[in-house]
Formats: sequence, structure tokens, C-alpha cells
Amino acid sequence: MKGNGNHGRSMVLVTALLLVSCTHRKPVAVETPPAVVPVPRPVLAANLAAVVPPAVDAAGHYRTINYGIDPIQTEWHVRAALNVAAIGCRGAADGALINAYNAMLNSQKAVLAVANKTVEGKFRAAGGDWQSAHDAYMTRLYNFFSQPAAKADFCAAADRIAPQAAAPSGGFQAFAAQALPDLEAPFIETYRQVDAYKLALARWEAGAKTQLAAATPASVAGPAPKLGYADMRVLLAWQPADGVRVAAR
Repeated sequence: MKGNGNHGRSMVLVTALLLVSCTHRKPVAVETPPAVVPVPRPVLAANLAAVVPPAVDAAGHYRTINYGIDPIQTEWHVRAALNVAAIGCRGAADGALINAYNAMLNSQKAVLAVANKTVEGKFRAAGGDWQSAHDAYMTRLYNFFSQPAAKADFCAAADRIAPQAAAPSGGFQAFAAQALPDLEAPFIETYRQVDAYKLALARWEAGAKTQLAAATPASVAGPAPKLGYADMRVLLAWQPADGVRVAAR
């Protein structure tokens, strides 16, 4: 019986030691990463895939072939734009558009002849193979107004503007100054959409990297648990009637 009592006392003593050691273990807080909500990748409209926006100036204006030209050259660019529209636009008003373009050529013949001669004169003055340079310029001008991505809106603008070209109330030069920005606007809009897509894509890619980093669990290193020891005098004086109070001493 005495032996059994000693065994029971030993078991309780071991339990007390374990409780003492547990009181020195500090919990390690592990934060659960926030849930990652996927953001859809920006999508560029199929008709804009081939659009290449030109450079912009300090004020954000696109430096197109119509950028920074003088009033005479503006007249010539309007003629070129309406020429492209008369050839390439086909819709309910295509007959009216062709008639309006021909009426402009007849009524503004002298004005347009001066514009053509003035533009050619600039290339002649530059020297070298001016004819090839002039032909390349005209090709770029026609190609600008032939860009497929903006064709529908460009043709709609030409339908509105062309009937005014034959006999504008303020003269052809004033008419051209207002008409060219309107004829160019559909193309500028395609550039803005492409640039907006590029910006949105860059932001999306940056956000995706941030979300990936946040979703990757980092290793949390907490302090190693420490083993505590009760005072030996307390343990030697311990009696079964004390229970586990020794752990709090």
C-alpha cells in the first residue's frame, strides 16, 4: 500500500511539472491571409488590335499627320479626307456623299488649286527628291483617313460635313478649320481607347503581382517554447492534498 501511495504521488508530481512547463509556452499568432478576389484582365476590342497611337505632345494632343499644320494645308487635308470618304464610305447616304464631294470640287476649285500648289511648294523648298517626299506624304494622309477601326464613325462625320463644303457661309478656310477636327475625331478616339487599355493592363498586371504576393503564406517564426522548472523546495514539500496548486507557485 505504501508503495502504491508513492507511485500515485510521483504521477501527480509529474503532472505538476508538466503544468509548470506549459505555463511558459506563449501562443504564436498566425494571421490568415485575406481572400484574393480575382479581377478580370482588361480586354482590347478586336477592331482596335492593329491601331498604333502616335506620340503625344506635352498637352496630351496626338501628333497625327494633321498636327500643327497651317490654314492652307488644313484645306488640303479636308479635301483628302472627303475624297477618302467619297470612295470608301458605303451606306444609305453614299450617293449624297459623292455628290457633295463633287460639288465641293467644282465650287472650291480655285481654293483647292492654291492649297495644292502651296503644299507642293513646301516640298520643293525642302530640296532633294521632293516629289517622292510629297508622294509619301500624300500616301500617309490618305492612309490616315482610311484606318478601318474608325471607319464607321468617320463616314458618319463625313456624311454630316460634306454637304456644307460646297458653299460654307464663312468661306472655305474657316469651314476647313472646323471640319478637320471633326473628321479626325473618330481616329483620335481609337487612339485614346488603345492607350486607356494599355494603362488598365499595366495596372491589372501590377495588381495581380500584389495579390499573388499577398496570397503566398509567409513562414511565421514564433519564439521556441521554454521549459520551466518549479522551485525544488516547493516540490519536496508537496503533498497529495495540495493537488496541482504547485503549478501556480
